[in-house]
Amino acid sequence: MGALLKSEWRKLIYARAHWGLLIGAILVAGLGTAVTPVILDNPDSGFGLGLDQTQAVDAVYANAISGYFFAIIIGIMLMSGEFRHGTAVATFLTAPKRGTVLATKLAIAAIGGMLVMVIATAAGLAAGWIALSFFPDAASPTNEVFINTLLAAVVSGAILGIVGVALGTLIRNQMLAITGALIYLFVIDPILLALAPDAGKYLPVGLITAMLALDIDAPEFGIDTSAYLPPLTATVVLLGYGAVFAGLAIATSLRRDIE
Repeated sequence: MGALLKSEWRKLIYARAHWGLLIGAILVAGLGTAVTPVILDNPDSGFGLGLDQTQAVDAVYANAISGYFFAIIIGIMLMSGEFRHGTAVATFLTAPKRGTVLATKLAIAAIGGMLVMVIATAAGLAAGWIALSFFPDAASPTNEVFINTLLAAVVSGAILGIVGVALGTLIRNQMLAITGALIYLFVIDPILLALAPDAGKYLPVGLITAMLALDIDAPEFGIDTSAYLPPLTATVVLLGYGAVFAGLAIATSLRRDIE
């Protein structure tokens, strides 16, 4: 087991593509927080929030978590990359049980997703602080927003990494798996959250937003965080997603032939 962990860890840190994903996550998180104050300060933006309001400043810092989708891509690449490069057979021959290999990949993907999210979120928070320093009338954020955002980064990064491995197991075509995951996270999930908020709040994007414990009421944009789940409940539900997808990945790997 120790040798497997070391092997998978090397695959995580030595692949240049993974470092590219980390850089991408940092850029997305940084730009997300740096641009938001400019948008909110514009009276024509229509958000109804000014930087003189604490909830607006909290929303700026909460955008630091916007690179969460990179965590799921890392998980997908860790698994589907084995089939893409033809190394799956060799990888699964290193252990007598496929479940052990999958469990190791799930653990490494969780760590990788978590690290990417923590680093990118920290960079986003720093970018938000720098951006807000140019607005002298900006309100002070709540102390909880930093803690909640970093906790959400840890949990969402780990779970999305696990989900990514499951998707890479189910959909062995790397490009198809990544494209499908991005379409869901950026199109399907937000649409469901806007059109059917009672159901959408139980989906990943709604759960991650709920973990931030924001106080935003913008009905014109379909956003009312008071209708979301409590942060702790959202965390438990998201952990449930991780457990289900982890079990699905292991069960699938045991039933399918490795080519």
